Amino acid sequence: MLRFELLSGVNMENIKIDLGCWNGVFAVPNAVVDEHIKLAKEKHLKTLLYILRHGGEAISLEALCGALSLDTSDAEECIDFWIGRGLLKRCESSLAPEDAHGENKAEDNSLNAGAALQTAPPRKPTRPIRPDGVYITKRIMEDKEFAYLADTAQSIIGKPLSTGDLGILLNLHDMDGLPVDVISMLLQFCVSREKFGMKYIESVGMAWARDGVDSLEKAEEKIKVFEKQCDAWGIASSIFGLKNPGSPTKNQMETANRWLNEWGYNREALRLAYEICVDTKGEYSLRYIDGIIKKWHKRGACTIKEIEELNAKEKPKQERKTSYDIKQIESIDEFK
Repeated sequence: MLRFELLSGVNMENIKIDLGCWNGVFAVPNAVVDEHIKLAKEKHLKTLLYILRHGGEAISLEALCGALSLDTSDAEECIDFWIGRGLLKRCESSLAPEDAHGENKAEDNSLNAGAALQTAPPRKPTRPIRPDGVYITKRIMEDKEFAYLADTAQSIIGKPLSTGDLGILLNLHDMDGLPVDVISMLLQFCVSREKFGMKYIESVGMAWARDGVDSLEKAEEKIKVFEKQCDAWGIASSIFGLKNPGSPTKNQMETANRWLNEWGYNREALRLAYEICVDTKGEYSLRYIDGIIKKWHKRGACTIKEIEELNAKEKPKQERKTSYDIKQIESIDEFK
């Protein structure tokens, strides 16, 4: 609220206050400056200002990204920053003021109407900020459970952890809701794969949280599924003759797992698909091989005998057009 001091002797009946370009204004909650401006980055403040400016309107995430030159992940992180700071909350597909601070709603004009931001389905917030050293030290002294996690984590990783590292673990526990024993298993799993970086550990932990891994039993099952997918890719890469394939990608593991464990194709079938791919394209292509196997699966052919019978039925067509047309196979998108 703007405040004007009255000059003595001035007749206010004859005074008109014109705010000029300020006639179109919107309010910003005091807490933004009083509590959060030190930690908020430029993109966080821009995002909040844009949301406040369009309070009560239906704005899409795409519109926000376009106005602020942000990609989708950055825009969602900025929204999650203010949710994490207790200023906003999600209400179905809209954003509304968070009442956690017990502020008078009537004084907070900017958020009363809310911003009907058409965002993706609600998800657990990413880490908008990390706790500072003072807070982490306090938690270690007062929270025996977190103190145990900090000590265990250093033993598992085999080196002292920095404040930033401990902040990641604390956020996995506090913000993502992973229990201490699950985080310990997460650390052991990552170290067993020779992945010691805390950013990698954080990304895997966030994925576990999104998938609802909140117990040791669920964590064990998650690891079993991962190892099964890794084994499937190991078999496939060996069949394809890939030397030193390195750490498999998520797509490679999921694709090989689908062929071998879900659809039941054997080594001979995968080798046949590989040979068809190389004979047709002149090179190895995971996408092309996947297209061939998807075609077989769609037509109910799994064994070599069934595949040969399928090829025999389609032989007349092959005289006019190869049954493994490149564009046709690469356009197959079932099961994706």
